[in-house]
Amino acid sequence: MKVNHLPIISLIALIFSCTNDNTDPIQNNEVPTSYTFERDGQSTVSYQGQTDRLNMLSEIKSYLQTGDAGAELSSQKLLDMYANANSSFESADLNASTKQLENKTNPAQIEFFKSILNDASIVSAEVANNSTQAAEGIAGSIERGTSGKFINVNEKGWEFTQFVEKGLMGAVFYHQIFNVYLSEGKIGEAVDNVNLEEGKNYTAMEHHWDEAFGYWGVPVDFPNGDPVLDDDHKRFWASYTNSVDEFFGVNEKLMTAYITGRAAIVANNHSVKNAQIEIIIDQHELVTAAKTVHYINASMNSLSAGDLGNLFHSLSEAYNFAKAITYSPNKKLSQPELEEILNVDFGEDGDFWSVTMAGLQNAKDKLTSAYPELKAVEDEL
Repeated sequence: MKVNHLPIISLIALIFSCTNDNTDPIQNNEVPTSYTFERDGQSTVSYQGQTDRLNMLSEIKSYLQTGDAGAELSSQKLLDMYANANSSFESADLNASTKQLENKTNPAQIEFFKSILNDASIVSAEVANNSTQAAEGIAGSIERGTSGKFINVNEKGWEFTQFVEKGLMGAVFYHQIFNVYLSEGKIGEAVDNVNLEEGKNYTAMEHHWDEAFGYWGVPVDFPNGDPVLDDDHKRFWASYTNSVDEFFGVNEKLMTAYITGRAAIVANNHSVKNAQIEIIIDQHELVTAAKTVHYINASMNSLSAGDLGNLFHSLSEAYNFAKAITYSPNKKLSQPELEEILNVDFGEDGDFWSVTMAGLQNAKDKLTSAYPELKAVEDEL
């Protein structure tokens, strides 16, 4: 089901040839085939802060997984990692970074994540010191099938590692792409796209677009690299985008839109730039909806088998992918529909112990109705 597309250069040339509002004719600007832009022979692309935050989340996830394996976690360390305080990372580069995840989290969600991180440490201590096993209404450890692998969950069955990783993928990475860096305030026509920022080789508008791209986390030659994703990039939204590409061709659609939009900024072509924003939001949202259906399918299989550990693992992922849709300004599901998925279909008030097959099917039906592209492959995802 691969979708065939025009080569990036041809597609961009076609798009720009149909527009007339650029102040610098696009035909005089070189449009790259990778996310590579230069001025006076030097790169104008910079998103190290975004890479730092991706690396920070990778370290937080790894630390939480030691709790799943039976270690007692430090609440202070987790909160410090979230705020990048007190040299809490293994990486000296991250400790030296001025960036953090906390202040880039959707403001309404910051206290939620602090609470989840604190609860993860409390439950890990119970598991480490008392071998506390999860039961309905009781937080603790639970085995995934007969794998010998365990996860720590709260009293609702929420897996801490997945709620932090997948949750921050939405509340930080998607929120920043959708509502910050691709917003009017960051790349609208009033934003400076003439003067270079002090000591830098980019304009404010160029840099803001690059920062949105950085949160996606793909290499600059995506998806043409060999491998498409190397080990350093095989994580978060880059990995999940690639995992559904065979169904929807999202890799090239997104990469083309990011490159086209950046080229449009160089050309001061605002109509083309704005068109790419809509494509980017639409395709990122489709990836999220597709992964929600994927993990609903996995949850249905585990529920049918009576495998609560794997049920809670996959349902924690489904829950947070569905929640990530809430950050999209163009979301195709209404907020009440999303709340119903999270707080009814996935169990009363999100209590996974009470989830039913009918509830999971209801959630799946809502998603495939809102995103018709999913319907034909809903059981293959």
